[in-house]
Amino acid sequence: RSCCQVSIMAAAAIVVMRRRRQENAYMSGYGCADVHVSDKRAREISEHLAEMKQLSATFKKYDTNRSGKLEPNQVQNLLRDINGVDPTKEERDFIIRLCDDKKVNNAIDMSELKHAIHAWKEYCAKRDDMQAALEKHDKSKSGKLEKDELKEYLTELNHGVAVADHEVDWVLSQADVLADGAINLQELAKATSAWYVYVEAKQNESACCVIA
Repeated sequence: RSCCQVSIMAAAAIVVMRRRRQENAYMSGYGCADVHVSDKRAREISEHLAEMKQLSATFKKYDTNRSGKLEPNQVQNLLRDINGVDPTKEERDFIIRLCDDKKVNNAIDMSELKHAIHAWKEYCAKRDDMQAALEKHDKSKSGKLEKDELKEYLTELNHGVAVADHEVDWVLSQADVLADGAINLQELAKATSAWYVYVEAKQNESACCVIA
């Protein structure tokens, strides 16, 4: 979303809150003083507005040319300032490819900013573990896991139980952001998460079959 759209959303939320207060006051005149927005809901609205305000300020800070999007060099600055880690070109491009899913313009738009920040923090938290896993299973020394190497890695996650080819293909379809038929360091965390999601879905399906 553009900064203008964020402002409109914030204004709309304020209008809704004002109308609800007016309605509460109106209803109280008819003996319905207990009709009100719950404290929990009020907190949720307040937190959402604060988050949107912070995202808008962050977007404005890095959109130095006022293009309405964060271009690669601006994304580079954003990611570096989040935790002091200067991303490589490959890491920066991965975050853009992963999160550029609204307008698809090789940039990060306002609507994609929250996802980009979250993805970078999550990647940095897992990077050392993923690096170790990559080095262990990258038998071809290509810097990425080819399909057979990915299968070996998933089998390890599966406690030694063999993983079927169609399961490997599914993980590839979920995590191969660069669409090169392999999993690099940046994609490995996504592949790992995809595998656990798949396992959980299988377990839930099995439980439903047993109940049925």
